[in-house]
Amino acid sequence: MRTVAIHLIWTTYMTWPPGDARGHWSPLFDFYGHLIASGHHLNLPAPTTMHHSHSVAKEPVKLLNHAERQLIGDVLGDHLVPSAHPGQGRGYVKIPLPFAPPRCLAAAIEANHVHLLIGPCEENIDRFAGRLKGRTSSELKKLPVNTQRQKIWTEGYWKVFLFDEEAVRAVRRYIEAHNERSNPAPSPYEWIVPT
Repeated sequence: MRTVAIHLIWTTYMTWPPGDARGHWSPLFDFYGHLIASGHHLNLPAPTTMHHSHSVAKEPVKLLNHAERQLIGDVLGDHLVPSAHPGQGRGYVKIPLPFAPPRCLAAAIEANHVHLLIGPCEENIDRFAGRLKGRTSSELKKLPVNTQRQKIWTEGYWKVFLFDEEAVRAVRRYIEAHNERSNPAPSPYEWIVPT
């Protein structure tokens, strides 16, 4: 089956930790902190796991302010729109890649997570998402508010492969609803490809 689009989601540090009351996709730990189950399926809320995750957290919860969210949007735009000047970015060298970036069909940058709906990706999706998270993290750490932080994002991310236009429309609407809560427009970024 051909992939039509991919929905990527990643969260800021400690905003959806293992054991979370919403359920979680992280490994479970027993009372003594030993790993008892691996992730990849939705685990029910687990107070012991939640306690353990907070006890080993290296930093407090990270929530993004308005300026940080704008910076993330700028950096994502740098990576999602082919540059007229390859090799130039916002103070960093953009390495020309052997493939075009995927089209971005929808995006929302919230205080505690990011949603991207992209078209098919020629690059390995884990490498692509890792580069987006790494570059945005590097740029955020340059801000005075983050100079002492080691972690901006939670480890890993979620990916959902979509195989038909109906699913793409539903996810796009879901992401646009996130934007409408805090922005005047459902698509506030110029690098989103209009449908």
